[in-house]
Amino acid sequence: MRSALVLLAALLAVLGAATTASATAPTTATAVARAATADDHPVLLVGVAGVRWDDVDQTTTPALWELSRTASVGLVATRAVSARSCPADGWLTVSAGIRAADERTDDGACLPLDEPDGGDVPRWSEYRGSASSQSYGAKLGLLGDRLADAGTTTTAIGPGAAIALAGSDGSVTGDYEALPADASGITDAVRSALGSSRLVVVDAGAVQVPVSDEPLGEAALAASRAPQVHAVDERVGAAIAAAPSDATVLVVSLATEGRSTLQLAAATGPAPRGGTYADDLLTSGSTQQDGLIQVIDVTPTLLESVGLDEGTLPGATISPTPGPASADDRVDGLIDIQRHAGYASYVSGGFTTRVVVLDALLFAAAAAVLLVLGGAGITRRTLLRVLQVAATALAAGPVAGFLAGLVPWWRAEHPTPTFRWTVLGFTAVIAAIALVGPWRRTPWGPVGVVAGLTVGTLAIDAVTGSHLVIDAPWGAQRLVAARFYGMSNQGFALLVAAGPILAAAVAAPLLRRGRRGVAVASTAGLGLVLIVVDGAPGFGSDFGGPPALLVAFALLTAVVAGRRVTWRAAVTVCVVGALVVGAFAFADYLRPADSRTHVGRFVATALDGGLWDTLDRKISTNISLLTSWRYLLLTLSGVAITWLVLRASRRGPLTGLDDAVPLLRATVAAIGAGLLVGFLINDSGIVIPAAGFSVAVPCLVALVAQWRRTAPAPPSADVPGSRADE
Repeated sequence: MRSALVLLAALLAVLGAATTASATAPTTATAVARAATADDHPVLLVGVAGVRWDDVDQTTTPALWELSRTASVGLVATRAVSARSCPADGWLTVSAGIRAADERTDDGACLPLDEPDGGDVPRWSEYRGSASSQSYGAKLGLLGDRLADAGTTTTAIGPGAAIALAGSDGSVTGDYEALPADASGITDAVRSALGSSRLVVVDAGAVQVPVSDEPLGEAALAASRAPQVHAVDERVGAAIAAAPSDATVLVVSLATEGRSTLQLAAATGPAPRGGTYADDLLTSGSTQQDGLIQVIDVTPTLLESVGLDEGTLPGATISPTPGPASADDRVDGLIDIQRHAGYASYVSGGFTTRVVVLDALLFAAAAAVLLVLGGAGITRRTLLRVLQVAATALAAGPVAGFLAGLVPWWRAEHPTPTFRWTVLGFTAVIAAIALVGPWRRTPWGPVGVVAGLTVGTLAIDAVTGSHLVIDAPWGAQRLVAARFYGMSNQGFALLVAAGPILAAAVAAPLLRRGRRGVAVASTAGLGLVLIVVDGAPGFGSDFGGPPALLVAFALLTAVVAGRRVTWRAAVTVCVVGALVVGAFAFADYLRPADSRTHVGRFVATALDGGLWDTLDRKISTNISLLTSWRYLLLTLSGVAITWLVLRASRRGPLTGLDDAVPLLRATVAAIGAGLLVGFLINDSGIVIPAAGFSVAVPCLVALVAQWRRTAPAPPSADVPGSRADE
């Protein structure tokens, strides 16, 4: 298809400039990195579990408090395989450089860490068996083997540290000793180890709390945590007291040991890629967020700190980045992010459930009002008007969930109801704009406004830093740790659904005025913009979105151009879509490792032999989501009402709809094709069509209700008694 090939050429031109600029950067950046790690300063990792910044105060945790005054500070997304992580999960992840987790007891509790026996880590074969079943391709012992091969001297203190520094055979690389019972003993042990080892890892213990799904801040849990946090703080303080002034010191809470929350991290001393960890925030290329890192970032940071190449690990080096000048402001900002992430995770399930239930009720009402009730009387017109308003409001709901991020609802005394009222407020505003403006007189007008606000919100957010998508109910949630920037899978599904609606709303009046060329240009142009915004590294950074958008807009553009869609054209579009994705991915791969998004990291993983593990994990996730009743109900009910409406427009109570809204059937087909492609190639699976239907099908219902309210009823639609309402 000629339009698809032109679209590909334009995309390659855009990517060419970015690739040229970035391809020259790695040599210089790598040279600087190697020069920065050429000295032999010691490196100390102090790992803990279950410690957060809201645990820290001057009285209970003096060591961490003092660290917060002068160190680079940040939050840690600790998710390994499941939402809640155990201490072993964190240490296994450090060992492998990729997510790995231990088994659980029958009641879901964490298994304890045992002291090594003769230098061998207990249960190592069980750890390896568990990791091999998790489809992340984790190779336990990677860190230990790399250090041993390079001849780097190491010491592990404590059972978790032994896991981190074990080789692939389960034996501890370098020296090992148990964690001393008192603070002075810890200081002496660490000081002695730093005198003989380049890298020292200390397991300073964990805070153990009951597993709970409740939000943050309960007084009872805080009371049970306080003495444990104090004990961990004493051990952390004793360990870092032994570090010389030129040492790189990392203090990282590697697991939650209870409910899923963002954890604590701090660093002092020389940073591996230049600069110093001091008086600022931590970040990494894997999160691209100021103040946020992942556990998988610890391994490449340790390797870089001792002068070794990080290779193709999924994590990235932890780096300092400017933050607030005041230590109090830095910590308060991190606690605010932690609170936002916690409550965002808590409200997202309820948000999704409400969207599904309300949409299902709407579809049932639409079937009754549009397809069953006959006549054109006052009562029917009233019902149609109510149906239109309700459908318009529901179509506005998904983007309202993103816009809620403009209001700091999580800081309210009662965050959950505040979030709900905020979403309702934005929904009402969007619906009012759609239904009150001069565009309300045409069928495409109101739904075009809703689609335009949806597309505009997501596109502007993607090119300005993805602030609204972070911790939105259908966005990139920090606690989920799947994506920390760019376009979320639900976000791109909304683009696939709302984009063609907006394009049709613009093209329809142009076609009526005989301006087909302008209509084709506007449709193809919008598609090009959305593909670049969704897929380009640094914007949406989305791997699976561009093919779905290309398919949807190529089909719609062909219809607007008056061309017949053939199988050859469809195959051409699919091939072009694959080339577009490949161009985005390769351009991102050519950038420096720390600047790559997950798209470029996927290419690096594939080249390193991890392609099948990644594909297996995505396919498994896709299959598991098929049993989610919420997404299944929304998808099936959406397909059903769409089929009934289109069928009734050919022969039934909606006869005349196709003539009155000639682009409607093509738009529905384009959206359906795009969402099908998105379903097949994304690990979110059925979430993609469900999210798309949450805006597309209510828009369809609203459009048909408006048309039916003003159009004369066909004779076949009348039923006895319908005229009595007039």
